[in-house]
Amino acid sequence: MPVLLRRRCPPNAPRHLLLFVLLLAPGLAQADGGDGFSVRNIVEEVHDENPTLARDHALILGQREAYLQLMQRLTASADWPRLPRLDDATLQDLVQDVGIDQEKMSSVRLLVTLSVRFKPEAVRHLLRAYGIAYAEWRGHPLVLIPLWQNDQAAVYAESANPWRDLWRGGAARGLVPVLVPSADALDGLTAAALTTPDEGQLAELSQLLASPDILVVLAQTSKNEQGQNKLDLTLTGFGPLAAQMTGQRGYGGDTGDTGDQLLQRAASDLARSLDDSWKSANLLHYDKQGSLLTLAPLKGLEDWLQLRDKLARATAVRDYAVVSLSTREASLDLHYVGEQGQLESVLMQNGLVLSWEDGHWTLRNAGARTR
Repeated sequence: MPVLLRRRCPPNAPRHLLLFVLLLAPGLAQADGGDGFSVRNIVEEVHDENPTLARDHALILGQREAYLQLMQRLTASADWPRLPRLDDATLQDLVQDVGIDQEKMSSVRLLVTLSVRFKPEAVRHLLRAYGIAYAEWRGHPLVLIPLWQNDQAAVYAESANPWRDLWRGGAARGLVPVLVPSADALDGLTAAALTTPDEGQLAELSQLLASPDILVVLAQTSKNEQGQNKLDLTLTGFGPLAAQMTGQRGYGGDTGDTGDQLLQRAASDLARSLDDSWKSANLLHYDKQGSLLTLAPLKGLEDWLQLRDKLARATAVRDYAVVSLSTREASLDLHYVGEQGQLESVLMQNGLVLSWEDGHWTLRNAGARTR
């Protein structure tokens, strides 16, 4: 069972010891990973005869590595040289909790795998203070269908599929959440049909699985003339993000990696490519600001409360003023950062549609009918 470590603040206690152990309820670790402010699979090795000091050292090293991965996940590579360098005390102020997923200890060696969750608002505040643009977690998951080419045929869930198992086990997490559907959710589509899917099939899957993006990835291993492992991916995407991934990718052949190592490399590379494509259009630049007067149709108090919650989650919305409010309509002056197109995208991610209707901007729940 994973262990979750949270920080406490007893007076005069050393900061690196401000932790206590809380058993994590089964399933929570998996459910908790669904946002861009969690970093998993941090592996640290520490040599020390004192197990307590070894664990403390591993926790500090793990948080440093997680911080670096998080910053690089959220920001453009051009800004990485400007990322703030933090001392351990300041870094721990950003950390919400640390989970020990695996731990192996001998008399002089500790090998530990960690998960680190950061406080979203504290991270945002830090990046704004340094004037660094960043992208937020994409709310809608991308549906990934990992096919595996064995000696006989392409398979999904019909037989062993290590490529699918890797993704279902949380191979890579980033700004773009990835959903691997069950075989039953594919509406009868077989692996054979999905190796060469047409646009109509993927469009139907997009509607069925309620995701704007479907990405089919066929993985096939082989060996080169020197006997080294190779991995080839064939990607077919549907949707604004997944379509950018369509094409071929190859790994190995000159690295000496095992088959499992190549699969892990490919998963990490693909997740990073998804994040980079998402960031290219969704970096929030706080030096660009605007305001927009909108009308939001309402059906009562519950609609208004839901609208407020969704606006609070839309990170591009810096603030808003209520111009007028009735049981049927709210007039809001939205103050936002970035470009208006980014505002529309962030609102959509949170279930709101901004559109021009009858000479004014209207803010509606996604799926609601226009007049």
